[in-house]
Amino acid sequence: MSAKLLELLQSPEARQTKSDHLIANYIERNLAEMPFETAKSIAEGVGVSQMTVGRYLRRLGYEGLEDLKREMRKGAARTAWQVSGQWDRLQDDARDGRLLAGLIQQQIDDLGAIYNITLSAEWKQAVHELATAEEVYVAAWQNVRGVAQYFANQISYARPGVAFADGLNGTYSEILDGRCKNRCLVLMDVRRFASKARLLAEEAARSGVKVILVTDDSCIWAREIEATALIMPGAKGPLWDGAATSVALLDLLVANLVVEMGNSINARVDRLTELQDLFGDFEKE
Repeated sequence: MSAKLLELLQSPEARQTKSDHLIANYIERNLAEMPFETAKSIAEGVGVSQMTVGRYLRRLGYEGLEDLKREMRKGAARTAWQVSGQWDRLQDDARDGRLLAGLIQQQIDDLGAIYNITLSAEWKQAVHELATAEEVYVAAWQNVRGVAQYFANQISYARPGVAFADGLNGTYSEILDGRCKNRCLVLMDVRRFASKARLLAEEAARSGVKVILVTDDSCIWAREIEATALIMPGAKGPLWDGAATSVALLDLLVANLVVEMGNSINARVDRLTELQDLFGDFEKE
């Protein structure tokens, strides 16, 4: 998606009415699927008429949806920063509160999208796989690595056999050696994507490991691999990609896993509490 198109979709001119906001947000959040969209499918996804979608696109300067798709194909992958030539405007927006207000509203919108993910068949499948696998591995790279490690630590309170795979052995053999027949890999990656993410996902699937892919709507291969894909809204603003959306989705996944496992987690939580007291890592209440 070109920087020009992104700027246009986020401009006040493109968001004059409630319908404008809905259509712009839909286009931004469904970039990976846009080549397969029609005016009808967009209208149904947004809850407006096809005529409204057509009028909106023409008002933005496009002859129709195919014209918009051509514009999207011209765009290169975005880097984490999108601020070149925008510092004066961003600083003005920050001073009068518009910048943070816009970022907060985006996070609110993203949380709404995450709620819809929790109602999907993919979400239910992911929770089931996390609850029933004999071993669960979590892998991530770059700036989402810390978020993934946090997730691995959290689900280890609910069930045993959880580990973060850092790949430092160069083989990911702990995931791929076939020693355990019921393994699950939670692979987390968002743009800019790690070069080994798809390779690991595909090799894990070939090895019989169930793959849960947590990614964003810029991932063009999420539907092309054998995996349960949880696709979040991607970063939209000009500033550094934040982790709020990712953390929210993973926290909800942990909560749902706890409920799914029910009373079976009680003994584990009690034992972990005993160990925490034994090694004195926490203050006495």
